[in-house]
Amino acid sequence: MTAPTSSSVPGGAHRLDADAPTTELPRTPSGAGGSPADADTSAAQDDAPGGVPVLKVVLFLVGCVLLVLAAVNLSNLGEWSERWGVIPVFLVFFLVMSIAGRWFWAGADAILGALMWGKAK
Repeated sequence: MTAPTSSSVPGGAHRLDADAPTTELPRTPSGAGGSPADADTSAAQDDAPGGVPVLKVVLFLVGCVLLVLAAVNLSNLGEWSERWGVIPVFLVFFLVMSIAGRWFWAGADAILGALMWGKAK
């Protein structure tokens, strides 16, 4: 078997061919030279006084409004279907209900989690 060839890559490291044995990269001590993903992101969360993220509360409220508006306009679906067609009305109604339900449950989960267990997701 031939010796593995290496090619230089930026930063002074070397990349070996697939035949070469792999070596583990040296580990950096925690906190030193960590990636930005390791940084504390809790300060980036804008929490309401109860510990629930404000965005989740807003999504909950908007989801509730959309669900109520959809329920109020159920009687108009037949008229809209005649005007614009059954398929577009179904698709738009499904999309609005899906988004509203997702926002409602995301907010409800965060609010209930903060109330029952004292933590927000």
